[in-house]
Amino acid sequence: MSVQWWCSARGIPWRWSWQAYPGVWIAVLALGAAYARWSRPNGESTSHPNAVSEGRRVGGWIGVALVWASLDWPGGPLGTGYLSSVHAAQFLALAMIAPPLLLRGIDGNRIRAFLARNGIAAKIITAVTTPLFAMLAFTIVMLATHAPGVVDTLMRSQLGAFALDLAWFLSGLTFWWPVVIDVPLRERFGPPMRMLYLFAGTQAHLYLSMWLLLAEFPAYGIYELAPRVTRLSALEDQQVAGGLLLTIGGTYVLAVISVLFFRWFAEPQPEA
Repeated sequence: MSVQWWCSARGIPWRWSWQAYPGVWIAVLALGAAYARWSRPNGESTSHPNAVSEGRRVGGWIGVALVWASLDWPGGPLGTGYLSSVHAAQFLALAMIAPPLLLRGIDGNRIRAFLARNGIAAKIITAVTTPLFAMLAFTIVMLATHAPGVVDTLMRSQLGAFALDLAWFLSGLTFWWPVVIDVPLRERFGPPMRMLYLFAGTQAHLYLSMWLLLAEFPAYGIYELAPRVTRLSALEDQQVAGGLLLTIGGTYVLAVISVLFFRWFAEPQPEA
């Protein structure tokens, strides 16, 4: 049995036999170690109003598990070389769901202390998490990495598939950062602006899902020519992919916007 360090399209019939991907394990272990460090309280009691709750820390570990499930066998190889629907599920996990879960579990005081000691890091994080930049970067990455030529090219090599997965995850972190973490503090980016930001930042997601759902022909040669894993044709599987992006992705964003709205509505209003 040959060993790949990362999942990529191989063009061979699918078999339900376990495959090792050491690169995925190393990446997930590194992510878990980083999260364990940054989710620890930084000199504040867990009873402090701004402290990260245990539930949010557990949510972050769920995010780590989602990343692992998306990249490792069987989801990883199925998404890179066989099923467009699994590829869509990978995008949802890596760019839409796991990043906010991880960010919610990070201790804000630890981030502030780190940025106070590291001026260069502070400038970089401030720049890439600026709402306009983060929204544009997320949109560009989303559209570019779903272009047929890009997918058909990158999925054929381990390095290309790794680059695409990394782009999804990093763009997801920068996109969700302004919504989840108040570091650096942006006084004008309150709940109404965050709701508008999420709505505007996911319009390309809606376009992408409808394109996949309504297309008359398979968009990706790599999935059209791949040996079939299910009874679905390549076009039907692509329609499932569009449906997943539309229903799960759209519902998730709508749920977050709803939570932001009701929390904002419940906040005490300043007296006139």
